[in-house]
Amino acid sequence: MLNFVSKSFLITTCLFLFFIKIIVAQTPTVQDCLGAIPICNQVYTETSSPNGAGNYTNEINGTSQGGICCMDNELNSIWYTFTVNTSGTFGFTLTPNNSNDDYDWAMFDITNATCADIFNDISLQVSCNAAGGGGCHGPTGANGMSTYNNQGAGCGNQPNQFLGMNPHNALVPVQAGNTYVLVVSNWTGSPSGYTIDFGISGNIGIIDNIAPTIVEMEIPEDCSGEAFRVTFSENIRCNTVEGFNFVINGPGGPYNAIVNSSACLVGGEYDKTFEIEVIPPIFEPGNFTIELVTNGIDQVLDLCDNPATPSSFNFEILNVPLNALNIGNDTILCEGESITLNATLPYAEGYTWQDGSIQPTLTVNTTGTYSVNVANICNELYDEIFIEFVSPKVVDVDLGPDVELCPGELYQLDATWENGIKYIWQDDFLGANYTVSETNLYEVMITGACGEMGTASIEVIYDETQLSLNLGVDTLLCEEKNDILALDATDLNAETYEWQDGSTSPLFTVTEEGTYAVTITDECNVVTDEILVDYTNCTICEIFIPNGFSPDFNGFNDEFKPFSNCEIRDYSIKIFNRWGALVFESDNIDNGWNGTFNGRPVTEGVYAYWIEYNVNQMDEDLKKRFGGDVTVIR
Repeated sequence: MLNFVSKSFLITTCLFLFFIKIIVAQTPTVQDCLGAIPICNQVYTETSSPNGAGNYTNEINGTSQGGICCMDNELNSIWYTFTVNTSGTFGFTLTPNNSNDDYDWAMFDITNATCADIFNDISLQVSCNAAGGGGCHGPTGANGMSTYNNQGAGCGNQPNQFLGMNPHNALVPVQAGNTYVLVVSNWTGSPSGYTIDFGISGNIGIIDNIAPTIVEMEIPEDCSGEAFRVTFSENIRCNTVEGFNFVINGPGGPYNAIVNSSACLVGGEYDKTFEIEVIPPIFEPGNFTIELVTNGIDQVLDLCDNPATPSSFNFEILNVPLNALNIGNDTILCEGESITLNATLPYAEGYTWQDGSIQPTLTVNTTGTYSVNVANICNELYDEIFIEFVSPKVVDVDLGPDVELCPGELYQLDATWENGIKYIWQDDFLGANYTVSETNLYEVMITGACGEMGTASIEVIYDETQLSLNLGVDTLLCEEKNDILALDATDLNAETYEWQDGSTSPLFTVTEEGTYAVTITDECNVVTDEILVDYTNCTICEIFIPNGFSPDFNGFNDEFKPFSNCEIRDYSIKIFNRWGALVFESDNIDNGWNGTFNGRPVTEGVYAYWIEYNVNQMDEDLKKRFGGDVTVIR
């Protein structure tokens, strides 16, 4: 009894957690009835037992919930399913890999039910064993080792849905064509797994090698040509049934099919009954055929991969529903005209207009709402239309006042008139809207459906005024003279001026170096110009060279060297005697020639020199080269 309470507590807790999970995941697994493993082999070995109870809760109405199944509920479960081919007895033996493990199980007949029915219908249960504790651990199954079909928890008691004697049940009588599911629940929770052997059931053909067939085809009845219902002799894999497996031929075709089932739609692996939606629906009576076809590749397969047997069904539809009714859109016509409304539909048996007329057509010539009911034995359709008859009138068209635009600007003229059906512009353009891009007089004439007419015009002028702005070229000013520069941006067409410092006069006086910019505008134009003003030293750079010197070392005029009023760069001097021999050179202007050569005084006479240097004059780098002669006086 203590075991029973513990099972109930654990299962209730697990169910609460599982309910949270199922809200976000509804895909069936082998732990759910909808994902049950088909029995295609005699022996199945589970090397490890799964945890939990799958993605569907409340599949078993166990004793812990006050239910009718001998098990508490699902614990670490796996489901199996099979269809019986020959009536007889079903049996199996489950042997845990760990002999101390306790496995429970229950078996249900779902031939005429679904997995969802198991919880509330005890009549679906055909055998159940939840015995445990004492000597009831280890192997279990419906193996004929007892006469009991229903054994609850415990061990060594009088068996019923609450108490158990031993882990073995009687063999289960089964009927050919019936489908069953078996759930195995790991009460111990050990991960060791088990082996389940269905060899005892070898005489009833549960290991399926028989091709499934269609055992029932519900064809559309008269007036409902949209859906078929097909039932197979056994469960079919959902992922093998497609619309192209069914071909529908008959009047009004070609037809396509969409196939689905309630179990497949929620993610189930298999089902026996499928809905076939016909596209388009059948709206013509006659003789039809629906065929299950196979091409050897895209085949309808049962759970053991046996392909379904091709089959064909003939049916006749005598009455079909009326198709869509449309007597037209609301319409405006001219006075004196008339229109015939046509409600004719194939297979219609009666027409009733708003005025009591019973013909399929109605001719009208006055403003009003006209409606019709069309009926046959299957259904009735209704439609209505509003028709207005109008007299000619003068059209009031307005393109707006004349406008002045800037170059490149596009302008839309709109002559739309609610009853207008024809627009003609000055260049024969047809349309309610006209795009303007140049100066012109634009005119439009509108002609209405009933002879109405109106005209309108507008003059569009493009402003071709151009602004002129030139501040001049970049300029150098003399800083020692405090030069100033007057900038003038005046343009008679300009409306605004804005200089770089925000001033708004057309004139600006420059007193320091920098970049000066101005933007002038009118209604259509924006023009900008700028000028760079630099201040520089404007002194003319000169160099002074003596034409003689007396190197007598008296402290006066003892050296020959040039003098300059500005900075000299890259300076070099060379002095040659009358025979062209180099007697002196230097790259330092302050280093003069003292009239010696190799440490000895040179003789009096004329000597030639060559001087090169660079100088910056008014911000311009200049290279100077020149020669001359100097006289040495002793």
